[in-house]
Amino acid sequence: MSNYSKHMPKKLKIAIFCTTTDTVPPSSKVIHAPLWLTYYLANLLAEKGHEVTLIAAPKSKSRAKIINKKITDLKRNKTIKELIQRNLIGTSRRVMALNDQTALLDAYTSDAFDIVHAHTELSLPLAALSKIPTLITYHSSYDEFYNKLFAYYKNNFKQIYFNSLSNRHSHQAPLISFIQTVHNGIDLKNFSFNKKPKKDLLFVGRIIEEKGPDTAIMVAKKIKLPLELIGEKFAPKGQREEFWNNKIQKYLSNNIQYKGIQPHKKTKQYYQNAKILLFPDRWKEAFGLVMIESMACGTPVIAFNKGAVLEIVKHGITGYVVKNEKQMIGAVKKIYSMKEDEYIKMRYACREHVEKNFSVEKMVDNYEKLYYKIIEQHKNK
Repeated sequence: MSNYSKHMPKKLKIAIFCTTTDTVPPSSKVIHAPLWLTYYLANLLAEKGHEVTLIAAPKSKSRAKIINKKITDLKRNKTIKELIQRNLIGTSRRVMALNDQTALLDAYTSDAFDIVHAHTELSLPLAALSKIPTLITYHSSYDEFYNKLFAYYKNNFKQIYFNSLSNRHSHQAPLISFIQTVHNGIDLKNFSFNKKPKKDLLFVGRIIEEKGPDTAIMVAKKIKLPLELIGEKFAPKGQREEFWNNKIQKYLSNNIQYKGIQPHKKTKQYYQNAKILLFPDRWKEAFGLVMIESMACGTPVIAFNKGAVLEIVKHGITGYVVKNEKQMIGAVKKIYSMKEDEYIKMRYACREHVEKNFSVEKMVDNYEKLYYKIIEQHKNK
């Protein structure tokens, strides 16, 4: 056990929360990494003997105790469906946020917990009114607004702590004093290694401009290689619809195929069978889970040098980190020109890199140590 815990009870009472918009784990075609991370965190902490309470949507599953008595089942709620159908997205989000905060009352109106771990900023007002230490894990990139807002809470409420998902993530918010970086992890049992894939390129992610699927298409088109795109098409009326029509749909063909949202099991098969995963993100990802999912299956990653990429991809060993489309094309050609044994060696290196650094067990161990550290710091304030 960590030195941080020498004066603490051996096992902790932990409340964990992410969102009520979907179940834990998420349904088969929902792409929501924080819900999967919450699922594994609650399960493995419970297996370690901690008293874990997961506050989650109805029909969630976990080895932890689940509380959802104050939660409206948003997936089946007629009001939410009607708001979305009428394109009143802002109103529906306010309803969802209120539902999340109502759910969190179970954690903050009780003295039953040693710590609350919230994977959402919506817990901040309640955490500020509570004496229970709260760890906030924010899964998106920081902008100026969130940098200042979170710094306000950190500086004025000593029971609130923040961790980052990567070192680059913490650099996005210089006003916040992060207690620690904890990298995300995946359950390697669910990602089988394949040393001899097909020759396809692969893109996995939301089909929006920020994720760069149009760059993946241009790379494949210019070097005449097959490309499969997996992910949710975000195309409401307006700018994103224009992006879909002009940058994605017009280039789809037998060689460049959009496969839509795929169930998790099917997505893993795409990872296993791909020659290379392209990750041409335009924004600064807090982490980038698809990169470690791909490498776990042995598939190297070629990524733009944005966000946490340099902490995840080992340049020249598990793929390549590049600056632009031209360099991405060069890196793709380099991998395709490798001798078979050299390429297989790269695939093994991908798997070993994830096993060593990004397993879900390592992630949970790091959070467990961090809980003890926070509780001890909070006790001494």
